[in-house]
Amino acid sequence: MVASTPRIRVNTRRVYALGALAAVLFGYDGGIIGAAILFIPQEIPLPPWQQGVVVGAMVFGAMLGALGSGPAADRVGRQRLLQIAGVIFAVGALGSGVAWTVAMLVLFRFIVGLAIGIASVIVPLYLAEMAPARDRGVITSLNQYMIIVGTALSAAIGYLLAFTGSWRAMLLIGVFPAVLLLIGMHAMPDTPRSLVRRGRSEQARAVLASLRGDAALAEHELTEITELERQQHDTQIGARLSAPWVRRLLLLGILLAIFQQVTGIGSIVYVPTVLAGFGMSKITALLFGFLNGLLNIATIAVVVRSKIVDRRGRKPILLTGLAGMSASWLAVGIAALLLPAKSTALFVIAVAAFVLFTNTFSATWGPVLWVMLAEIFPLAIRGSAMAIATLFNWLTAFLVGLTFPGLTALAGAGAVYLAYAAACAVIIPIVWWMVPETKERSLESLEAQFRHG
Repeated sequence: MVASTPRIRVNTRRVYALGALAAVLFGYDGGIIGAAILFIPQEIPLPPWQQGVVVGAMVFGAMLGALGSGPAADRVGRQRLLQIAGVIFAVGALGSGVAWTVAMLVLFRFIVGLAIGIASVIVPLYLAEMAPARDRGVITSLNQYMIIVGTALSAAIGYLLAFTGSWRAMLLIGVFPAVLLLIGMHAMPDTPRSLVRRGRSEQARAVLASLRGDAALAEHELTEITELERQQHDTQIGARLSAPWVRRLLLLGILLAIFQQVTGIGSIVYVPTVLAGFGMSKITALLFGFLNGLLNIATIAVVVRSKIVDRRGRKPILLTGLAGMSASWLAVGIAALLLPAKSTALFVIAVAAFVLFTNTFSATWGPVLWVMLAEIFPLAIRGSAMAIATLFNWLTAFLVGLTFPGLTALAGAGAVYLAYAAACAVIIPIVWWMVPETKERSLESLEAQFRHG
């Protein structure tokens, strides 16, 4: 049987790069609206409440895209769904760039959100299922790295085009990487686990042999995957959402997804507004976003190259991140409460705190959440469970972004940032107690361990 296996040549770097390209679009299309919205009202009448609708349409689209993408990925495969995401990204970016009414803007930003929701679920899933166990953490972390690259790219383009106010060009640029994703993924294989799940074991064997470069290692991994799938099929006690051990894992995934947003990362989109309140101009605030984005890229590049996620483990990094983010919010919160508005000291402390927070998040909870969500769920419902957890992530992100302006107006930025600091501190013992360590374990061995308690 092995001799009849179809030959498939896979360039592993290209697989990981193209698999993560949707995350670049996630970061770019999600971030560029922050710059574009400053200039859209000059051409299309857009009162403040409609600006909120334009921005919020993407989040609603992302919720629906995330919820529907998991079951779809289990049926048609991860690779095919990333191609579909490329089409949706291209349509959404093109429509947003040529829109001439508020209704069109809302519609096409909603379509962009659908693609972002798909990417948020499928990219970490695709990378985790393609990666070998020893490097799964660092390879899955490419998801967050590429999101940050896309966000930094949007900040750079937003800053450069701000001098001309070309908001249409800002949005239309997103079409080009979307087309590249569509074409590139056509030549990429689906993941071995998805192929086995859909009855294509020989194709899975060929993909594994090419990815691992070792026929014996590939055969061992395929045996693990196939045996797990056979057990679930034969015993009819597969990983159903009704099984108690699956419900526990799903609860853990949902809590981690919520915790990532409760840290206050969603409020970062308002940093330019906060800094403007401290006396910084709009152009300078956009420049700060770009420079901080570059620093974020450098930070997570160090995380990826050092393979710290696989060397140190997931749990210690999550705990370290909570401590660093809590300290960041504590600093800016106390400064905002005690120092005079628009004072130099407040400005310096705020900038330093925002830089520390975003880079701590980028090195810890940003990538590690998606690594863990791709690891802890059983194969039979991995896509669906990922979709449910990601839905809660988007919902919490929406609530944090929605409530920040109102809470700031009611209690002041200092009080809100102190609340975020307290939330990070409260999460620390919960993570310590609930989160298992998953580094250097195959997905199949993790599933077996979770099933048996």
